[in-house]
Amino acid sequence: MTLMNVNRWIQQAQREGFAVGAFNANTMEQVQAIVQAAQAERAPVIVQVSLNALRYVGGGSILTGMRYMAEIGRIAAQSVDVPVALHLDHAHETEVLQALGAGFTSVMFDGGDLPLDENLRVTRKLAEAAHSVGAFIEAEVGAVPRVNAAGDVVGDTELTDPQAAAEFARAAGVDALAIAIGSVHSVRDKHVQLDLERLKAIRAVVDTPLVLHGSSGVTDDCIRDGIRFGLCKINVATQLNKAFTGAVRDSLTHDAANVDPRPYLDAARQAMTAGVRERLRFFGAAGKA
Repeated sequence: MTLMNVNRWIQQAQREGFAVGAFNANTMEQVQAIVQAAQAERAPVIVQVSLNALRYVGGGSILTGMRYMAEIGRIAAQSVDVPVALHLDHAHETEVLQALGAGFTSVMFDGGDLPLDENLRVTRKLAEAAHSVGAFIEAEVGAVPRVNAAGDVVGDTELTDPQAAAEFARAAGVDALAIAIGSVHSVRDKHVQLDLERLKAIRAVVDTPLVLHGSSGVTDDCIRDGIRFGLCKINVATQLNKAFTGAVRDSLTHDAANVDPRPYLDAARQAMTAGVRERLRFFGAAGKA
């Protein structure tokens, strides 16, 4: 299949009470793992790419990395017969427009650093641009922090106000709204609790499909309840990077003399495929394609 706009399946998820998985990829092997898992589970899937991933793939150039990932994503989508979207995560205005031009079928504009009026103005403009080329667009209300390598929480934490989310969603014209309800990016172990009462309050006043960032550190009980209360797209990165890197480490430990990257990268790809398959089943997306 070709790269697709995932809106149809996001809307189905909202109606039927499951979530579409958005899985971060930094390498070709990780892209392959994501689409192979989706094929095996007969699930729609989103291959998600960060700006840092683009810098890595492009040797320091976001634009070069974008071109690489657009082509890898296109070929990956053609290798399966389930819906695959290619999504640029947490991007600014320039990168959003570049991604749309490169063939990404989904984008997230992060205007959290802008004054609210300016954020809304740019979001509307980018929503029009995305929709004009048949792409999906996500925006964010609130701010999800992250942990650094030392385990310290860094960045702004701003839990989403339900009324602010309702007003923004009505005015912005986006296809999905990322909300801050207690999750934290880059947490390695599942212990974070979500503010489910806040989620229910947001869902009561917002019809736009809701997105959870930073799910790797959130307990599965909270994710399950979050889907039940209206989360339609769940982002996963750190949890899968752990599986991928762990398989590389195990492979090299068991064969310390190996100098061929293919065996350990294949082991990593298989481990990540298994991890994505498990999440697709857990989110209820298996069998929905």
